[in-house]
Amino acid sequence: MNARSSLYKIFRPALFWTVGGLFVAAAPVLSQTHPGVLQLITEQDLSRQEQTAKEKGMTEVGRSMILELKDGPEIEVVRPGGGEIGQQPVEIDVVFNQSKDGAEPKMSTLKVRYIKFFTIDITDRVKPYVVANRIHVTQAEFPKGDHTVEIYLEDSQGKASSKVVEFKVL
Repeated sequence: MNARSSLYKIFRPALFWTVGGLFVAAAPVLSQTHPGVLQLITEQDLSRQEQTAKEKGMTEVGRSMILELKDGPEIEVVRPGGGEIGQQPVEIDVVFNQSKDGAEPKMSTLKVRYIKFFTIDITDRVKPYVVANRIHVTQAEFPKGDHTVEIYLEDSQGKASSKVVEFKVL
């Protein structure tokens, strides 16, 4: 028996309990997500943004102004209505109606962006929940805090509309 295998036999139980303890400690974190719930923004998304902002020496000092476009389809945010969301998961329901001149929404132009330090394009996360002229997510989770989401869409004539939704998760 060499020295390496002797050390392994001595430290194997400690290694087992250390690794096992890590999984037990991580279990509550891993179980916080609910099956069937869409996480549009994750804690990892926010952490990456904060880390990048720190690396670039940036500080969030308030919300910037975002211009809403209104020439294209009407964007009706049914839920969340803005303000505070008390209980998770939350329902998201957005309906896209014709433009004022009757042009139909062109769903292939849909863009959904999460705005914080930087913009995160979450369109691909939302697309599976687009049915006809509507986004409907029955269960979505967001980290606690303030959130800003911009929804952009063009109509069949190329005119654009956008809507900014701000809310706070308690």
